[in-house]
Amino acid sequence: MLRSMYSGVAGLKTHQTKMDVIGNNIANVNTTSFKSQSISFSDLMYQTTQRASGATETTGGVNARQIGLGAQSASIATAIETQGATQTTNNPYDLMISGDAFFIVNDGTQNVYTRDGSFYVDGNGNLATQSDGYYIMGWMAVTDEDTGVTSINTNGGLTKLQIMSDETSTFPPEGTSQAVVSGNIDAKDTNITSSAGKTIALEFYDNLGYLYTAEFTIKDVDDAKNTYTMTLTDIMDSDGVSVGAEQLAMVHLGSDAQAGVTNQVPGVLKSGYYVSSYSAAKGTADFALTDSNVNTVDTTMFSAVPTSGKLSDLDDAGVLNDLYNIVIDDDNFYDDDTYTMDNLGNLTISHTGTTSLTTKKGVVNDTNTSSYKVSVSGAVATINYTTTTGTLTSDVDGGKYTGISSALKTAYAIPTGLPSSTTYHTTDGNSLTLTVPSTTSLGVASGFEVVVTSGSATVTSGSAIKNTTPVKGNLKNLSETIRGYYGDLTDAKYAAYPDTATYSLSSDGTLTVSYPVDTTATKTTDAVSLSSTYKFSSVDTTQNPAVITIENAADSSLTYTINQSGTVDNAAQASLATYFGLTDADFAQYRKVEDPTYNITYDATTGAMSLAITYKETTTSTNSDTYSITDTTNISASVGKETAVYTDKSGISTYTLNSTGSLADLMANTDADAILAAFGIDKTKAQEYVSKSSYSQSSYVMSNSGLQITSYEDSNYTLDTGSGYSASTAGTTVTVSLTTSEDVNTSGNMTELSSLVKNAFGISSADYDTSEPLDTYTIEMDANGEANLTITDNSYKTIATEYNRNEMTLNYDHANGSYTGATFKQADGSENGITYSTITTDKIIMNFNPDMDDTVNPWTDVYLDLSTTTNYNSSGTSTLQASKGDLAGNNTGRMMGTMTGITISKDGKISASYSNGQTLLLGQIASATFANASGLEKAGNNLYTATLNSGDPVVQDITVGGGSIQTGVLEMSNVDLSNEFTNMITAQRGFQANSRIITVSDTLLEELTNLKR
Repeated sequence: MLRSMYSGVAGLKTHQTKMDVIGNNIANVNTTSFKSQSISFSDLMYQTTQRASGATETTGGVNARQIGLGAQSASIATAIETQGATQTTNNPYDLMISGDAFFIVNDGTQNVYTRDGSFYVDGNGNLATQSDGYYIMGWMAVTDEDTGVTSINTNGGLTKLQIMSDETSTFPPEGTSQAVVSGNIDAKDTNITSSAGKTIALEFYDNLGYLYTAEFTIKDVDDAKNTYTMTLTDIMDSDGVSVGAEQLAMVHLGSDAQAGVTNQVPGVLKSGYYVSSYSAAKGTADFALTDSNVNTVDTTMFSAVPTSGKLSDLDDAGVLNDLYNIVIDDDNFYDDDTYTMDNLGNLTISHTGTTSLTTKKGVVNDTNTSSYKVSVSGAVATINYTTTTGTLTSDVDGGKYTGISSALKTAYAIPTGLPSSTTYHTTDGNSLTLTVPSTTSLGVASGFEVVVTSGSATVTSGSAIKNTTPVKGNLKNLSETIRGYYGDLTDAKYAAYPDTATYSLSSDGTLTVSYPVDTTATKTTDAVSLSSTYKFSSVDTTQNPAVITIENAADSSLTYTINQSGTVDNAAQASLATYFGLTDADFAQYRKVEDPTYNITYDATTGAMSLAITYKETTTSTNSDTYSITDTTNISASVGKETAVYTDKSGISTYTLNSTGSLADLMANTDADAILAAFGIDKTKAQEYVSKSSYSQSSYVMSNSGLQITSYEDSNYTLDTGSGYSASTAGTTVTVSLTTSEDVNTSGNMTELSSLVKNAFGISSADYDTSEPLDTYTIEMDANGEANLTITDNSYKTIATEYNRNEMTLNYDHANGSYTGATFKQADGSENGITYSTITTDKIIMNFNPDMDDTVNPWTDVYLDLSTTTNYNSSGTSTLQASKGDLAGNNTGRMMGTMTGITISKDGKISASYSNGQTLLLGQIASATFANASGLEKAGNNLYTATLNSGDPVVQDITVGGGSIQTGVLEMSNVDLSNEFTNMITAQRGFQANSRIITVSDTLLEELTNLKR
């Protein structure tokens, strides 16, 4: 049987398989994420009829003789890493992977892999494939119980992604924990200064998501101190209904640390108790104890407690110690002390002392530097206070301005900011002359350089010039500037060089010029015999030159004539070339310079003829000239491999002088014009600085950056005698004093006295107190004409134990209107009365039910940030407002939210959106990559399974491998129809050709059968 028939059959099979692959590709042209396949062939085994033999000494080697047995399918490859086109579906669960990764799905028994992202959410909320409901694998989000942070652990095990469940269908509410009070308080705002104050509202959520509104009232306290009270007046629910006195009483502004309170304060209701009923008409109040549950009615502990009376009445009722932590001890509190009670249960306590004291104070003694004089006229006392402001010298040379004290500067109204080198002069102290330095700074002008070292200044005019040129090149390209550095290379020499002359530079800057030189010599060729085709015939010597006749050697009837000598022009060249067998190349060599001459010699006897040509030949050689830099002092060259740099310092002038000194000395310098020019100034202008003052010589200071000139101008400042200042002279010392006068009533409250009056009588804070009723004073003259002040310490005193935990004082900087912090009133039970806590710039806590158990407390403490509030003039309108959340918009709180949508990000993270504006991370879709993705095995339904040749899957975040996930699109098939149709044609032709082999082989067998017949 013929081998060719079996080869044809094998070819038919392989091309049939190729058509199968092509058909499958075309059938799946619209299959989502389908990856096209391609087939390659290989030849089958060979039958060797003769093996190869090697060469011997007598014969060469012979190649093997082999007959092939057809083709077979070598491999079927999948273009698995070629990305398909994008098909938009707008279905949020349709996903497309870009890159070489795969989705991981589970078929119930194992994980398989797919590029098909046609997903949906099943009835249990799991993300699954549309085609067969296989679960999509990934990682579910986990929330840290301690931090509340939700994150994905990509190092954990894979699981199905349940993205919709009862737990994720809603987002829990959260109480507001931060708030910002912003805007401006205008001190002239009539709302702020009114008794009602300005009201601002703050909305906030409790832990259950209910919305409340807290109302605050802002009132002016002290314009001079820039202080304002901020009081929490009410809290209302979303319907505008107040939460009531019970709840409001359990809200405190400020923590104990912020308010400066660490212990129970006498007169303040104990924590846990609140006023459940208050009647101003009846003058009674009821008290209840909270049970930490806002949904139940608290038990009334004390009923019909009088809102005013004596402390003994409260003690007898058994509530003084229980409610207020007060014990009547006849030391701090007495039976006869009286009280009043406000609607929050706070007490204002007044008690009576046992003594009434008077203290007499005389005018303090005179001292060396100050003295007080007191006079009384009717109901008015005049206090004169004279103090020495300072002393000056009246010497002709005066003194330094820096020696004048700040008090004396005020006395003479000397302006601030004068230079420290200013001096002063005075004669009697009634006037003061200041010599004020005027400093002028001049920069270094362009083209100059100043270097200062160790008190010496070097001024350089001009600067070094850098010129560059290639190390080698055509001489005509060398710039005129650089040629000028070589004095021996004159213009005449330069012009004499040919255009082809070149130059090169050595390391020391030596210039070498190379140029060609032509030398012409006259030569005569060797004798060239007449060609054998011709022979000498005769010569006519009568002509000049002689004419030779030659004849054809084969036919003597053919004759030719030629001059015996002459110039080798074109006509002569043609004849000579013919008769003597010379070539055009020979003549081209002879005629290079000019037309040569020739001469023919002959022997009439033998008929021998020969030709000699005399011509000129030119040879070219290279000459070179060298030149050195002429001015090596100012010119230097740095020669590199390709570029030479010339530094030209010929235009630089240098001057050296002291860096500091008298400006007049500088102008006397012989080089003054050039030196001053370095700073853009001439001697005429400089002289103006010298002549500005006759007092002091102008000076200069030079630095690397410029010249500073100090000159002097006289300015007069005269003492204003009406201001209370006076001067006296003793020798060369001038003493300046200030007398201050103040009128004061001869009687009144101690708090009305100024510090001047108190200092005049030597009164300190220990001599009186500021509690109600106030201590009083009287001023009178005794029989000796000396003034005395008598202090009366009144016996009746009141301790106001007011304490409102719902109020704080806002403080602002008087200079710039910025917020400096908050303070809280506190009562310590001492006779000093109300004091204030230390100022705090921290956020202020709005503390809800501070003593309740947090597990049953529906409120979240809110921290108020007032740092951005200001105290400016804003045309009488305050812009203060409050908003929930911090400055970054976080911690605003929220109501409960319902799920409104699902989003999938590029890294496969799945997040839920809720109606309250929140998002929740639910999970992340995992991806798998393979070392050899082409080694995956197709399992149908767009699925792949791992094989030994694909390697194990690497499970990771899709973005780790540089890929991403798009939503609302699918990956189309990567089948190229044009390529498939082309492959189909080649498969058809291959199949057709192989079938022809079978047909021909059958014909041969048929002929073989016919031979037998």
